[in-house]
Amino acid sequence: MSFDLKKKATLKKLDYYLENQEVDPPAIPIIKYINMHPDLFTTSSCSGRVLVLIDRGKKIDSEKYLTFHRKIFLEDLKDLPEDSILRVEPFIFHIEARNIDVASEFLQRARLVGIKRGGMTKVKIGYFIEIMGNVCFSAPVKNLIIDESLIKHINMLMNRNEKMLNRFYNSIRIWIENLVKNANKSLK
Repeated sequence: MSFDLKKKATLKKLDYYLENQEVDPPAIPIIKYINMHPDLFTTSSCSGRVLVLIDRGKKIDSEKYLTFHRKIFLEDLKDLPEDSILRVEPFIFHIEARNIDVASEFLQRARLVGIKRGGMTKVKIGYFIEIMGNVCFSAPVKNLIIDESLIKHINMLMNRNEKMLNRFYNSIRIWIENLVKNANKSLK
C-alpha cells in the first residue's frame, strides 16, 4: 500500500469518528491542519484528559471509570471508588510522515514550542511520529483528599497542557498555511 492510499484510508476512518463525535474537540483543529499537509496524516490523538481508572492489578485489566477532556469541578469527582486511580494525562499525537525530511521538520516545530517528548521511527511506509506533552499526575484515590485544592491543582495542569497545545497548534497552522500558500504560488 502506498503512503497516499494509507492516508486516504486513515482519513476515511477519521471522518467516521468525527461524525460520531468520538474525537475530543480540542484536538480537532490540530488534526485538521496536520492532515492538510500532503506528506502527513494523524493516526490517533488525545488533547489531554483527566481520567479515573478502576485498578485491576494490571494496566491491561484496568477499566475507565470517568474521562474528561476539559477542566473539572469538585462534583465531577464525587463518590469515586476506593480502588480507583486519578490521573491527568498530557496531549498525545501519532502522525505518519511520507519521508524523514517532513518527519524531522514536524518534530522541529514541536520542539520549538517546548515539546520535549517526541520521536520518530521508520515504518514500512514512511515514518511514525509521536509527540506528547509533559503534564502528568497519578495517584490512588484512597490516598487523596478530594477537595477544591486538588481540583485547582488538576485544572492548573490541564491549563498548562492547553497552553502548550495552543502553541503547538499555532506553529503547525503557520507552517502548513505557508506551505499551501507557496504551493499555490508555484502553480500560477
